[in-house]
Amino acid sequence: MEIYVNTDVETDGPIPGPHPLLSFGSAAYTAEGKLIGTFSANLVELEGAVGHPKTME
Repeated sequence: MEIYVNTDVETDGPIPGPHPLLSFGSAAYTAEGKLIGTFSANLVELEGAVGHPKTME
C-alpha cells in the first residue's frame, strides 16, 4: 500500500538554530486520499534563538 505524508512546520525565521522551530504536524493518507492518521507537536525553543525581524513584522 502506498502512503503519502504531508508535513507542515511553523517557524520564526528562515534558518533553524538562530530562529525557533515552533511546531510541526503531519497527516498520512492512502493513495485514494483516505486519512490514516495525524501527528503534531509544539516544540521548546532553543536557548538564545530569536525571531527573524522580517518574520516578526
